[in-house]
Amino acid sequence: MNQLNIIILISKGLAVWMALSVLVLYSGEWLLSGLFPLIRNVITLMTSELSPSLKLIKLHQFQWDASIELTAKVLKPIYLNAGQYIPSGMDLKASAHLLHVLVPVVIEWTILLVWPLQYWSQRLLLFVLGLFAAALLVIAILPAQLLGTLEISLQNVALTGAEPRPAPWFVAWMVFCEMGGRWLLGLVAAGLCIQLQRKLFWRVCKTG
Repeated sequence: MNQLNIIILISKGLAVWMALSVLVLYSGEWLLSGLFPLIRNVITLMTSELSPSLKLIKLHQFQWDASIELTAKVLKPIYLNAGQYIPSGMDLKASAHLLHVLVPVVIEWTILLVWPLQYWSQRLLLFVLGLFAAALLVIAILPAQLLGTLEISLQNVALTGAEPRPAPWFVAWMVFCEMGGRWLLGLVAAGLCIQLQRKLFWRVCKTG
């Protein structure tokens, strides 16, 4: 690839990134709310102590300034330390900024839309794979981020007493995502979609 092609590819990537960012700003709520039932099921699988509900809340009057709020009802007492626990029936809350959640999806789709392909059938296949990958990205990140935020506040209380409970596994996953892992997951998702598209396309060509 010569220098001109590299410049064209970078310029196209920046244009696609800006277009996707605008799409997320004005349609992110609609795109994400469709996954709420699945996200609730994932949260329930991650912890049996809580009954989750999700909603979108506007922080200010701006269209893009929204958060996903988790309200988790405690189903059974949660042990914190030898002298403290969270009683059943209590509501716990945590939130995540909408745009922050969708950053890996924008990264993934920026790569997929500028990736050079020979045929439109390849592009269509990559589009379908990209949709599945985007949903998996959100499911892999958002439940752990919401529960992790919740658990960190509980863990801070637990550490003030004797025999504190160990931190749940998803706290470490949340920290990984917050330290740049979500960017890496977006890149990995795009790479896997491209590789899978290549294998599926040429397998169909060979059998056809």
